[in-house]
Amino acid sequence: PSSYFKSFYEREALKLSFFERMCKFSRRLKLRCPSFIRKKLHDAIFLTELKVTEDEVFSFAVLSFLVSLFPFLLIALMDFPSTAIFLIFPPFIAYNVLTYPLFYSEVIRIRAGNETVGIILYMVTYLSLNPVYDLAVAFAASRCHGPLGRDFKKVVWEVKAGKYPTMREALAAYTKKWNLWNEDFVKALSILQLVELQPTQQERNEVLRTATEKIMRSTYIKMEKYAFGLKTPSLLLMLFGIMLPLMILVMFPIISIFLAARINPIYLAIGFDVLLPFFIWWFLYKMISKRPATYSHSEKIEEVLPRKHLKIGKLKIPIIPVALLIGLLIASPGIYYYLQLYAYYRIIHSKYPKGVAEDKWAEFCLSRYEPDQMLRDTFHAMFCIWGISAGIIFATYFRTKGPYQYDLYIRKLEKDFQDGLFELQAALKQNIPLETAVVKVVEEFERLNKGNSPIALFFKELHKKLTRSITTLEDVLFGREGLVTDLPSSLIKNIMEIVVGALRRGPIIASEIIRNIVSYLSRIREIEHLINKSLVEVVSNLKMQAQFITPFISAIIASSAVIIIQLLQAIARAIQRIESIFNIGTNVGGILSNAFQTLFQIKRVMPPTVMQLIVGVYSVEVILITAIFLTGIARGFNKVYRDYYIWRFLLTSTFLFSLLFFGMVVTFQGLVLKQMG
Repeated sequence: PSSYFKSFYEREALKLSFFERMCKFSRRLKLRCPSFIRKKLHDAIFLTELKVTEDEVFSFAVLSFLVSLFPFLLIALMDFPSTAIFLIFPPFIAYNVLTYPLFYSEVIRIRAGNETVGIILYMVTYLSLNPVYDLAVAFAASRCHGPLGRDFKKVVWEVKAGKYPTMREALAAYTKKWNLWNEDFVKALSILQLVELQPTQQERNEVLRTATEKIMRSTYIKMEKYAFGLKTPSLLLMLFGIMLPLMILVMFPIISIFLAARINPIYLAIGFDVLLPFFIWWFLYKMISKRPATYSHSEKIEEVLPRKHLKIGKLKIPIIPVALLIGLLIASPGIYYYLQLYAYYRIIHSKYPKGVAEDKWAEFCLSRYEPDQMLRDTFHAMFCIWGISAGIIFATYFRTKGPYQYDLYIRKLEKDFQDGLFELQAALKQNIPLETAVVKVVEEFERLNKGNSPIALFFKELHKKLTRSITTLEDVLFGREGLVTDLPSSLIKNIMEIVVGALRRGPIIASEIIRNIVSYLSRIREIEHLINKSLVEVVSNLKMQAQFITPFISAIIASSAVIIIQLLQAIARAIQRIESIFNIGTNVGGILSNAFQTLFQIKRVMPPTVMQLIVGVYSVEVILITAIFLTGIARGFNKVYRDYYIWRFLLTSTFLFSLLFFGMVVTFQGLVLKQMG
């Protein structure tokens, strides 16, 4: 190997990530990793090429536990046992540190698996044009940018640098790692090596079809297993992320009556609006990160991205600050209400002794459940939820307005590209020039009443550029103002690059090569259709949860917390009336009234708007998490689709939550007061 090659590898060895630096720092503890963990860590470190050892990872896990234990222990002792839940964080942090190589290796394996289809198809399309295996490897390496793509780039570079004499020997050096990722991919690579040995084009095409079918079938089986495995996480999200926490919340007004001194609304808010959403997000993020992908047409480096600015004339205004301002303005009545509530609480406790202050605060809280007062308070408090939702909706809507429609256009263009190529190869088969063939393609789409479809417009623009320009086809497509230069689609760019190379060998040969590409694209469509069909049930369930089930249950819980207290108040008044009837010469009424008040402690309740805010914020968080989860299943980590789902789900759910909450409060409190007199 050259000296430059050696120096490059030496510099790369010194580049460490944060995790690797912390592992190197923690090795000063000189701890030995247990044997039952060592084997798993060894395989994970080998796959991910992390510059750490098993002992260093174990030492970092122990150090993270010890460092995090002290602050969380102090927090837990502040109001034990209410704050005891914070003790779960040190072992949770240590667990994540210890299992990070395992998780990272799984993510790398999945992402490498996502590239297997792309690499094989790039090699197949190149080999159909030029049956030289080494050049096909280099062609695929230049167009893939994930973990497997990086390995292919290393293979090409190591051969050119002299580390390996041939491309096959360099590929063999990586086979052990690739086998752990995807055995079918290694087998497909071996099959493609046979192309150079086939004497006829027909036999070469048969080899290419065999390799393509093998990797396609492998991808479909993995995605089908993933889709089947998603049913349990989506059910867990529904039960443990939405229904069970909200069912627990509805019990808190009752629990607070019996254990008034032990219920702190701050801990309740931290538990349900901070800790629980964090753990749900952590669980779902790990699930999404392990998603096998279909053949990704638009690679991450070229995907359509959300907007960052609003354009008003020549003025560019950043979206996020405007969204924050709008959310703050809408939420200001609610913020003002809660500041008043907190200020009154502080004034009472600073002005009166503790016992008197608690009685006055309890009396004040109880008065907020009077029908007229309660409606005013809940209406003011709802502005906080509306403000949070409005800010998020504004940001996500304007971030996707334009990019979402453009992404749909690109997807439609990619979907119809197979039809366009089919018509192009049929025209080129007549041994006519490209300009004439493009005209025939446009005429065929006009005949099918598809003249305004994206693919027809693409070929119309191609014909216009070809006839008005004296440059080459390559410049027309890939030049500074080329037709596909700024198009965020690797599929179209790579296919057109192959078509350009094929046309250099004449229309007849180009027609045959394009026909092979059409055949591969057709097979891709079949696999994608089967995969989408297997995911349709999970996707529809998540949409139903986000748009209807979550706001419906949240509204019931938030309103029930108010109705329960009002019902108990009505019962207390009824007992007082009974007391006044039986109080003539007897003490029965007094005993009933005192017993009821001692048992239920109605005066020791929290304001109705506290539960409303906790449930409302949690509902918004669940909808955000569901939208991210749904996007991860359907489109991976696509930011445009994520923001699109967020504003749509949040708009619908906020409207339903508000409507159902006030509808139930007004309806049921009227019924309760009417029945109890």
